[in-house]
Amino acid sequence: MMEAIRLTMNSTRLMPVMDLPQSLHDREVDVIVLPSSVETKSRPLDPERKSMMGALSQYANPALRELEEGAWEQAAVEKYLEKMCNGRS
Repeated sequence: MMEAIRLTMNSTRLMPVMDLPQSLHDREVDVIVLPSSVETKSRPLDPERKSMMGALSQYANPALRELEEGAWEQAAVEKYLEKMCNGRS
């Protein structure tokens, strides 16, 4: 049985991390996460490395760094409000 996650959200939340066609801007979209059928090769672990600090730095986008400030708090509030709104009938 394949596991999947589906979440409906406004596409503006996705725009900082992915390019979307103009036709999807500011619309409700479904985000579906499935396990990949593509196998990727991982690099051998460096026995000298004792920390994961900076391990993903090659993927960092400096232009998005200012959006990180308060992002966790904002996501927590959005999730709380989403639960509160969906809990009411």
